[in-house]
Amino acid sequence: MNYKIAQFIITPAQRAQSALEIYVSQPDANKESLAGKLFALIEVESTKAASLKIINFLINSLNYNYYQNEKMILRERVSTVKIEHIFESALAKTNKKLAEFLQTEKIKINSDSLNITIGVVYNDCLHFANLGKNKALLIYRGKPGDSVKYKLADITEQTGSSESKKPSSAVKLFSNIVSGSLPRGGYFIFANETFGEYLSTKQIISITTTLPPAGAAEQIKNTLSKINAYVPFLGIIIKNTAGLEMEEIKVKEPVASTKASIENLIVTEEETEKLLTPSGLINAKKWSASLGSLINRLIPGRTTKANRPAFSIKDKIFIKRKTDWLSFEKIINFLKKTFSYLVGLSVYIFKIATNKRALTNLFNNFILKTKDFGITLKTSGFRAFFWYKNLSKINKAFFSIFLICLLIFSANLGWQNLKNKATEKQAVITNLTAAIEQKQNQIDANLLYNNEASVGKLLLEVSELLRQLPRNNQNQKDQYQELAAKYQVQIEKISHVVRVNPIELANFINLNPSAKPANIILTKGKIYAADAAPSAIYSIDLGSKSTTLINLNNQSLNRLDFPNIDKNNNVYYLNSNKAALFDIKSEKLSNLDINYNGDLSKIVAFQQYNNRFYLTDAATGQIYRFTKTGNQLTGPTPWLNAKEDLTKAVSLDIDGEVYLLKNNGEVSKYAKGKKQDFVLSAVEPALASASKIIVSPEGNYIYILDPLNKRLAVFDKAGKFNSQYTSDRFDNLKDFQIDEKNKKIYFLNNTIVYSVDMVHLVQ
Repeated sequence: MNYKIAQFIITPAQRAQSALEIYVSQPDANKESLAGKLFALIEVESTKAASLKIINFLINSLNYNYYQNEKMILRERVSTVKIEHIFESALAKTNKKLAEFLQTEKIKINSDSLNITIGVVYNDCLHFANLGKNKALLIYRGKPGDSVKYKLADITEQTGSSESKKPSSAVKLFSNIVSGSLPRGGYFIFANETFGEYLSTKQIISITTTLPPAGAAEQIKNTLSKINAYVPFLGIIIKNTAGLEMEEIKVKEPVASTKASIENLIVTEEETEKLLTPSGLINAKKWSASLGSLINRLIPGRTTKANRPAFSIKDKIFIKRKTDWLSFEKIINFLKKTFSYLVGLSVYIFKIATNKRALTNLFNNFILKTKDFGITLKTSGFRAFFWYKNLSKINKAFFSIFLICLLIFSANLGWQNLKNKATEKQAVITNLTAAIEQKQNQIDANLLYNNEASVGKLLLEVSELLRQLPRNNQNQKDQYQELAAKYQVQIEKISHVVRVNPIELANFINLNPSAKPANIILTKGKIYAADAAPSAIYSIDLGSKSTTLINLNNQSLNRLDFPNIDKNNNVYYLNSNKAALFDIKSEKLSNLDINYNGDLSKIVAFQQYNNRFYLTDAATGQIYRFTKTGNQLTGPTPWLNAKEDLTKAVSLDIDGEVYLLKNNGEVSKYAKGKKQDFVLSAVEPALASASKIIVSPEGNYIYILDPLNKRLAVFDKAGKFNSQYTSDRFDNLKDFQIDEKNKKIYFLNNTIVYSVDMVHLVQ
């Protein structure tokens, strides 16, 4: 696309009085070429947790309503559907859903506290809607005679696009849209109100036009951070990169070289002929000779007497090997001459295009030819008319009947041809549909007998047949959707997909608007979630469903990773340079020194089992075992018999044997420091971003979290695939815990903890 986008956001060091967010969508290349990029600047002048809810809802709703709009699907086939209509439709849906969201969440918001700009940039066009005090600034090139190179215009003041505030009882965000083209080589800046108050127009123009958008954003951040530390700033810079001038390519005409005097005379004759030839006239002799030479070269044995080479005495005495007619040398010469002809043709066209007289003559000749053709056509029409007029009445009647019959016959023939083609197409569709239904029935039969090998082959065949099924009208689309839906159900059956509807237990944003929990641990009917940034642990009582915040008041915490529990249900974490013990009775955190000289930042797993601690170091390719002595973990002993490649390791769990997980989904099993033969069976889709493994201590299952595919994959301890849990709500999976006794799985997704019932234990 012919645009570049950069963003900047600065929040004051003191307590923020606003909730800020900048969003720039990242669609794939096809979707961007079809719909452009969606962006948003949102400032809610409130520190309530409801502000973050509103911001997240707006971003998710706008992104879905725009890119998943039904008009967008229509635009893929009908180019007349305009982007501004789709954008307007998306805003209308968002307005409606926002009102429902506020009513459901029981949120009351004053529209005076909202400053929101939503827009979409597509090719050279920009469409946006503005609510509140945000500014829309256009930087464009001045006219050649102006004293300044660039000028700045405030679009919000000129168009009045900043909408009037609505009563808080009926919030409706946007009621009009500003649309226009972004000048080539121009810039557009969307920013909050304070941006223009702290930077002058000259500074804005100088920074934006001198640096690329990303560099300009960084320079603005550096400049504003030095000016003021009490006011937030946010903005987006959009540059139209189209219209860059290309340097003219000068083509030099090849200079002919001569050796013999005869060749000099020939060259002189040719040059004289060129000078006498009128400008713009094609040299037929030259092109004819070139074409004849090319034919003679390509057809073996075709040489005329005139151009057959004469034999010298040496040729008569010595037998020479004949050159192959398609030799490498001839191919090179042919390519050279072809290139030379193309260059000559380009020069000729360039001369015609730059020679006003030749161009005028060419244009006049074209007009004359067009007029001559029109006169000829008109003359032929008059002749036919007078010929028909001079016919006798009987001949006129016969000729008219003949014409009518000919027209009827032609129309009938065309109609019958169309009917035959439609019948053939319908027969193809009917056969394809019957084949798909037959194979899907075979799949259902094989699924009853757990014949998954045959099911896999049949599904591949159904997929290929579905691609061939046309979707030109609504009936065909409905038929395709019905067959595709059944195909998807069968895919999920063979993939053992369990689609769950997770139950929300708690959202930690309600306790802390800036909550960023990293992990969860389950112990004695409670779930603990660690958040190192505010030095806090969030607690969920599974019995009463109450949620509390435990303030640790520990300023030395940088991380609280790899939670695990001992026999007393105390929780251990790994800090940046120490271990940490969380006593669940007193809800206090204490530090444990680790007698280890390695780099703890390279640790990828920290697990406690049978009162011993196992620390996995990716840098050294070793698992070290520690013993707890007082307030210290001592005696680092290498546990693996030989070093392993642990660069991709992400998690570890122990049930008497050690299971090590890599991010590509590979699981290694160790016993007494020695690697065992162990391989997980294939799963569809393949594990792509595995992040954590849990092995049931008393059961027979291995659980692997795969956030990229929004799922939890379940295997038995022999490596056989069992099932996979998934949900559309799993958009940012961080951690999970299992409770096989109560048949529950707990997920940490972003800041929310979900509960899911186990199904594989019941089956």
